[in-house]
Amino acid sequence: MLVQGTSAFVPLASVSSRSNGVSTTTLFEKEESAKNAPGHEVRSSGPVPDLSLEETERLQQQAQAFMAYQQEAPKLDWPTEIRTLVQYNHGYAVMSTNSKAEDGYPSGSVVGFVPDDKGRPMFLFSGMSTHTQDILVDPKCSLTVAAKEFKGAADGRVNLMGTASKLPRDEIEMAKELYLAKHPNSKVCLADA
Repeated sequence: MLVQGTSAFVPLASVSSRSNGVSTTTLFEKEESAKNAPGHEVRSSGPVPDLSLEETERLQQQAQAFMAYQQEAPKLDWPTEIRTLVQYNHGYAVMSTNSKAEDGYPSGSVVGFVPDDKGRPMFLFSGMSTHTQDILVDPKCSLTVAAKEFKGAADGRVNLMGTASKLPRDEIEMAKELYLAKHPNSKVCLADA
């Protein structure tokens, strides 16, 4: 069933400097303090190099200049940002439905999807899946889409709410092409759609 609906900055907390043979860590005096500091994990490709005081100051100035630039840089408007996140993702999201089996409770399922030319998500559902059974009873649902790079709370995601409906017959072939482009292993399932 087809349904629509180049430069890296080293964080200041981990920049080390060496002056007169004494090693210090900027912002935190002990490595243990850095572990307990608030913030998000910074992925690193290796150990942090020992830097001179001048190099540390230069990096801090670069980081401050970058942050100032980011504050003033043009940003996508909200609808464009959401559309971009939905369009350029890995093709999977969490769909929440109202449970048919457990009245009054939500149900969540990981589902494959592809956006149509208007940005609306389209799905390929099996008649046996619980989310399909839920939608047949109550078509209201939500879809939580995360960015490809999603690792935690600071990363992009959006929750779309709407009503699922079957595609009109005249749109099914176009939907199959779009879905197969994103999910080529679905060819067997689409043969019956």
